Amino acid sequence: MHTINAFHLTSEFLRGEPVSATRRAAAGILSLATLSAGMIFAGAAPASAAGGCRTFSKAYYPSEAKVSMRLGHVKMRVQICENKKGDITDSRAWSEESTTAPAKLLGWEIKFNTPYQSGKSKTVVTWTATGKAQTCLAGKIPVCSYAEDFKVTGTYYSSSFIGPVAGGKGKVHWKPKCVNKYCKLKFNTTK
Repeated sequence: MHTINAFHLTSEFLRGEPVSATRRAAAGILSLATLSAGMIFAGAAPASAAGGCRTFSKAYYPSEAKVSMRLGHVKMRVQICENKKGDITDSRAWSEESTTAPAKLLGWEIKFNTPYQSGKSKTVVTWTATGKAQTCLAGKIPVCSYAEDFKVTGTYYSSSFIGPVAGGKGKVHWKPKCVNKYCKLKFNTTK
C-alpha cells in the first residue's frame, strides 16, 4: 500500500476518506478571499486605477424670496475621474430632492431632474440639472401657481486645465439660478 505524506487538498479523497472540517473551512476561506479580491478589482473603474475618481456634492435649501420658510432641499453629486496626466476620463452625476412637511401642507412641491452633461472636454466638464418649485391647491381640478424654474450647474476644471480659474482647479464650481421670470427662489446653503 502506498502512503501519501505530502499535503494535498484531495489527499483524503485519494485515500477514500471524508474531507475533514478543518480542510473544508480552509478551502472555503481561500475561495471567499479569491472571490472577494476578484470582485474588488472587477468593480473598480479603469480610470480610478490610473489617476483616481473623486465625488463632489452640493446641497441647496430653496426658500421663497418673500417667505423665510425652507421649502425643501435639492442636492447634486458629481463624480469625476482623471488619469495620471490630469485629463478627465469619465464623469457621472445624480441628484435628489425633497419638500419639507410644512411646505407640503401649504401645497408646495419641489422637483429636481436627473443631471445631464451639458459640456465636456478633456479638461472641463459641466453637469446641469433643472428643477421647479410650485404650489398647488388640491381639489378635483388642482389650481397651481406658475412654476418657478431653476437650474443648478456644476463645472469641474481638471488639474491639467490651462488658464486662470476663479476658485481654483480640481474642484466643482456650483451655480444655482432661476431660469424664468416667475422664479423668486433663494438658494440657501445652510439649513
